[in-house]
This record gives sequence, structure tokens and C-alpha cells, in this order.
Amino acid sequence: MLDARTLTNSNSGNRSILTLRNIWRSYCGRQAFWVHGHESFGSVDDYDSNNGTDDDREVNLKIYSAFEGVNSFPFKRIIFQFWRPLDDGGGGRLLLESYRNAFAVSPYNRRLRDNYRVCSTKYQYSIDQGDNKINHPAWIINGGPVVTTFLNRFPEVVLDMRDHQGSPLAVCGLECDLKCCVMLPVFHSASSECVGVVECSMKHPALLLPIFIELKRELERVGLLTIFPVQGSWPHKTISGDMEVAKLEIEKALEIVCESHDLTLGQVWIPYEPNACQKFLVKLSGYSVYFDDDPLSSIKDFYDKFDVISLNTGAGGLAWKTLQTHQPHLCRNIYKVSDNKGVLALLSANAKSKCASFVICLRSAHTRELDYSFEFFWPCTRNHLLLLETLLLTLRNYLPSFKFASGEQLGDELFVVDVESSSLSTTIKILPGNKLSEAPKALNETRATVGVTRKYTLTDVNNPEGAAADDDLAILASYRYESLLFYLPSSSTFENVMEKLNKEFELDPARSYKVQYEVSPGQWCGLTCLESCQRIEDMGLIKLRVLPTVREAGWRWITNT
Repeated sequence: MLDARTLTNSNSGNRSILTLRNIWRSYCGRQAFWVHGHESFGSVDDYDSNNGTDDDREVNLKIYSAFEGVNSFPFKRIIFQFWRPLDDGGGGRLLLESYRNAFAVSPYNRRLRDNYRVCSTKYQYSIDQGDNKINHPAWIINGGPVVTTFLNRFPEVVLDMRDHQGSPLAVCGLECDLKCCVMLPVFHSASSECVGVVECSMKHPALLLPIFIELKRELERVGLLTIFPVQGSWPHKTISGDMEVAKLEIEKALEIVCESHDLTLGQVWIPYEPNACQKFLVKLSGYSVYFDDDPLSSIKDFYDKFDVISLNTGAGGLAWKTLQTHQPHLCRNIYKVSDNKGVLALLSANAKSKCASFVICLRSAHTRELDYSFEFFWPCTRNHLLLLETLLLTLRNYLPSFKFASGEQLGDELFVVDVESSSLSTTIKILPGNKLSEAPKALNETRATVGVTRKYTLTDVNNPEGAAADDDLAILASYRYESLLFYLPSSSTFENVMEKLNKEFELDPARSYKVQYEVSPGQWCGLTCLESCQRIEDMGLIKLRVLPTVREAGWRWITNT
């Protein structure tokens, strides 16, 4: 089965499949699909009447190519699909649909293929603003992350689909073990027109960031943008004063500070409001220090993809909070910040985001009232107090025209908000160059977090190693002409596997069977215990096959070859 409403007028088998670009990969993991052309929908006129244009086909081909290029975690519970806008053809509604559009999923994952994907093709989203009071047909959904992504023109992250259980697709997703998702708007590279939304839904939040980075890279490779190109003049072209002088000062200071203090990343943001409806943080400059096997490379990769952050989605993080309050903020582990919103929620879901951040708001004499948010990242293991003191002294030496937006000079006594978690914070006093800096005693100790309420309680979000502990075994099993991809906890026993095989393949209890696992391509051995199984290299997959035997009457498992 290729799609919910697949070939209705197909030609001969293999040629038809190739013509329709259903290119199956050589392995049985996630594969990209796109059914297009009049072969599957009757006449060309019928296709065009359903908003099938040359532009639609071109975009879908690019989306298909991008999906095909994402190779990470091919056997995890992950599905990609593309939602494109269309007019409902007379009802006056603007809708988003996934039917007829490119998608990617493992064809052996029945629940995602036959349930969630099929369910997605049966529904459409209304994208008309102010449309919530209109009674729609049952197959039209109001609101949701797909809609907000399209309207805000910026990526949207959902760490817990239970927050959207009013949507039939969210309910279906939860039933298929999908717990979180990221949505990316897609733009033609030559214009600001949003041509649709790419959905990536999965089980484990810890996989959101690496999949997001790879998917974004693949979309850009095929010539599609995923960040709204801000219209009008860039901020520095409309700001009074000498912006270029201030910018050169910032660039030199970032390079010296990051190199001399071995900082993971330093970057500077400024606010920008092109109109009354849009508000952004725009990155003015940034500098990274690269190391071999850098554990914080995902932080650099993430921010390397974002020169603009939309504040309409509630994103902005500490950089925006610092601009609003003019108070310096220190977060000793951004992985524990559970109130990150919008695209920044990707950092809260990724265990490799275990780094500290420090943000200050400065102003330059060259640009007077313009606020700059200076943001720095370093590993959690560093001595934060000592680093803050020396960092501020270095900034004072290389930012001569800057001072704090609150009026203090760099090097003066400074009170910093120490953000421990979602709602708890304390204040520490920094005296650069003075050993008498005051801070709560507990700051220099290993503190247990007490009374902290987190917004999300998913296993992956709270798992300190970010390991998918409850989804560690991906098993591809085959019986006769049927293959099935399923998942079991890493703690599963041999008996658990046998029960799963019996249930999924509905094996005849009156017969005997033997189970084998693939040792190497084409070589099989009898399965006696899970520890003996070898996984396909770089894929984390165990391949099993069930063979009937007539050795004994009655049903029992025979594991010897």
C-alpha cells in the first residue's frame, strides 16, 4: 500500500511504480513516496481541478527529494509529510491538505503507514483567520501546529501532543506512539510566499533537534527556504547612528572573547519590528569555537540555521527576556529550561544541549537607544562564576563604546538572575576582578532540584542521557510474504519477542515454528536469546524471520536451526 488513496488507474506494475516516483530504497527503513500525475487520479483535467498545477508538482518533487535525503534514524517511529495550501473549490475556504503530497515513512511500520498517514489524508486544516466560529464539515480541522506554522511563517515545535488532544490527528498520532513534532514552513527561494508546511512527527523528543537540522539542510539543498525572509529594510539600515562602527566593535569582541575563554558560541541579537503584526530577533553577528568531537556541536548547528527568530510564536528565550528586562541572565543548563517556546523548545528536548548560557543587554554610544542582546554558551562543567568575571572584564576592554542598557558600566558591580529551571531563580552579585563575588553557597555545590514543576514529563525529556530507553529495539520480522517493523523496550525478554511475533502474525497455535535472526546478509542463525542478535550496522535494526515447521503436533517455539 503506497498511500491512503493510491493508484486508481495504474498501468502495469513495475513501470507504473517507477513512473509515479515511488522509489523504494534498497533497505527497509524510512522511504520517501510521492504519487503524482494523471495515472493515479484519472485525467489531467481532474488533477488540475483539484489544484494540481505545475508549481505544485515542482514543489512536491523538491519535497520528495528532501525527504529522500534524510537518512538519520531510519527505523525510529518518524513520519514526514507535506501540507500544501489550496482553495476548497467554491466554499471560499483556504485549506491545508496532505493528500497527493510527498511523505516519508517506513512501509513496514503498519501503524504509521496504515493509521496515521491514512488518517492525515482524510483531514484538511482551515487556515482562514477568524474561522473558529464557523461550523465546518467533520473532515476540516480548526487550528493546530500546522496552521500556526503556516500563518506565523516560522517553525513550530510540540513537545507533547497531549496538549492538542482536541484534534483527531493528534489523537491518532498518540495512538500510533507519536509524542512530539516539529513543523517547518516552506518558501520558494525567490519569494516570501509560503508554499506549505513540512510535518515531522516522532516518538522521542530527543531526536527532534538532529532530525530538524538534517531536514532543514535537505530542504535548502533542493532550493526551498524554511525561514521567513523578512521583508523591507534590515534593521541596521534604518537605525540612527553609526551601526557599522558598532558592528565592527562587536565582531572583534566576540572573536577575542570566544577564543580566549574557549566559549562554544557567542552571538548578538537586536529587535526588529517591520510592521505592527510582526516582531523578530535578528542576529547581528556570531562567532563559534570548533573542537574535534565537540559534544556541543548541535548547539552551533542549531543557531547556524537561525539568523532570525520570530517572537510571534512566543520564542525568544533568554535573549528576548533580557532585552525586555535589561537584567543579565545566567542559565547553568539550557537542557533544563522547560519553558522554552517555539523553535527554541528543540534545545529543551535534546540531551546534547547540556550547556550554560549567559545573556546581557548592552547599548552603544554609536547607536544610542538600540538594545543589543549578547548571548554566550559554554559547557556546564565550567566554573560559571569565575568565567563570568573574566568574560565581563574582557568585554569591557574590547567594547569601549558599550555599557549596560540599565546604565551601569562594564566592570561595575552586577546582579545576575540565575535561572535554575522553569520558574525558580536566584540573584548573584558579580564583581569583576574581585574575589569577593557574592552568590548563594549552593551555587558552588551540586544541588538537588527540589519542588520544580516541569511542563513536560516525557521520559526522553527528563532522561539525562537522552537515550530512548523504552524504544531501543527496532525489529524487522518477516513471515511468508509479510514483513513488519515493530518496537520493544530494551529490557524485553526472549519470551516478549515470541509473544509479539505470535500476536502480529496471528500464528496458528496448532503448528510449530522456528525463529531465526540475520547474522550477515543472507546468513541466518536460530534465535535463542536477544543478546545473540546482531544489529544491522549504523541502523540499529534486528532482522528476524519466522519459518513454519512440521516437526511436532501442537504449537511451540523451536529456535534451533
